[in-house]
Amino acid sequence: MKKDFRKKIIEYRNNKDTNFISKNSQIITEKLLLMDCIKYANTIMLYLDFNNEVKTDYLITKLISLKKTVAAPVTIKDERKLIPFKITNLKDGINIGTYGIREPKQDPYNELNIEDIDILIVPAVAYDKNCYRLGYGGGFYDRFIECLREDAITIGIAFDLQVFDYIPKENHDAQLNYLITENNIYLGKI
Repeated sequence: MKKDFRKKIIEYRNNKDTNFISKNSQIITEKLLLMDCIKYANTIMLYLDFNNEVKTDYLITKLISLKKTVAAPVTIKDERKLIPFKITNLKDGINIGTYGIREPKQDPYNELNIEDIDILIVPAVAYDKNCYRLGYGGGFYDRFIECLREDAITIGIAFDLQVFDYIPKENHDAQLNYLITENNIYLGKI
């Protein structure tokens, strides 16, 4: 059931034009930048967008200009884990990594400790209105979230078309603190 649902939503999102993706990504970014938790955070980890996900490059650039430490994950496929690395530069500091997704270069000086992360902004295929996420099926983010500090804040970002009253979920699926879309802000685990 999860697999079919996931495939249907990805296909629907991938059919949206670049104008829809850009315009709504910008709205979501502006909402994020107004949040107090973002304003007061020191270290923010987020994803580098892929295949019509909410675009994150502008957000990354803006956060760096605000003197935040900004990180993104490097995926270690065999160990099924994510390692946070600081983003120093979106042009020269990025490689294409596992699954064809952009990742920060693995400079040992830029590896971050998971305990340093104040906010984690995560991607997903779909969400429910209680801020549970349906990821891409690897469980990478669910395992990563379990290792965050207890006071770290988790935020999902998505387009309204990815939010449902119900999504297939299991006991290990993480509930986030917030979900931000172009038209709504949902509260989850507070």
